[in-house]
Amino acid sequence: MTIRTILRATIPALALTFAVGAVGTAHATSKKKKAETATSHATMSHAKLPGYKTEAAAKAACGMGGVVWHATGSKAFHGPKSKYFGKTKHGAYVCEKAALADHLHEAKN
Repeated sequence: MTIRTILRATIPALALTFAVGAVGTAHATSKKKKAETATSHATMSHAKLPGYKTEAAAKAACGMGGVVWHATGSKAFHGPKSKYFGKTKHGAYVCEKAALADHLHEAKN
């Protein structure tokens, strides 16, 4: 058997193997990108919502509007009568109007 015969037999098989591997990699990459996009959308959807460290700073910025506590990472806010108002580990005081405009809802508890 000559080298030319061996190469004619193996090159198409190698090309097919690489093509199948590349398609599988592209499919896995697109799934990963979709997952990253969904994750980043969930975490960044409220990134532009202005938050304040203290209730006094929020009241000064909001004027006559109400101040609520937005628990960062959730889509809900807690009003002043809630037991979680200013108490969750991660969060910020925000203007109620801004929270509602950013499609947040009041927590049920």
